[in-house]
Amino acid sequence: MTMAGNTASATVTSRDGLVRATVDSTGTLTGLEFAPTAFDGNDPASLARTVLDVVRQGAARAQQHEPPAATPPPVPPRPTPRRNRHARQV
Repeated sequence: MTMAGNTASATVTSRDGLVRATVDSTGTLTGLEFAPTAFDGNDPASLARTVLDVVRQGAARAQQHEPPAATPPPVPPRPTPRRNRHARQV
């Protein structure tokens, strides 16, 4: 199996190249592709197992590459308030 993708998702292709699945970091299947020859001479049960294996591997890899929780940007210091200076009356 091969994997490509960014930290938000993973795309995994089966070893035989017949199935490719994209899974996001929550484990949700976001894309599924079959090679044109995927249905030629393959029994449905075998193809179904391949799909499940590819999706599971994609979910595991996407979760491994999930970025750590982002820290909020630093808050700049507040400016010192200007004091109202009243003109002295003489």
